Amino acid sequence: MNKLVIASSADGNNSLSIPAPYTINGAVLAANIAESITVPSGAKYALFNATADFYARYNGTAAVITDKSDGTGSELNPTIRTLASGDTISVISGETCYVTVAFYD
Repeated sequence: MNKLVIASSADGNNSLSIPAPYTINGAVLAANIAESITVPSGAKYALFNATADFYARYNGTAAVITDKSDGTGSELNPTIRTLASGDTISVISGETCYVTVAFYD
């Protein structure tokens, strides 16, 4: 697994590029059906991409958003999150789509 770092260019400036991940997991989502992705051993960071809006919940089951005021809602379109090895990421979408998660240490 690659480390998530900000690269420096030859002139010493920081770059916004990150190294290519060695570990990418994904899910093919049917509309309104949650899928679970487990954070692999050694991973600390997860970078998300999807072909449609999706919701994520960590160590629980994601749901397409409903009125929630108790802290148990699902997050819409996360980008990068710090997680621990063995955590689970539940993902769901209101439509059929693909979700990928690139992991870094």
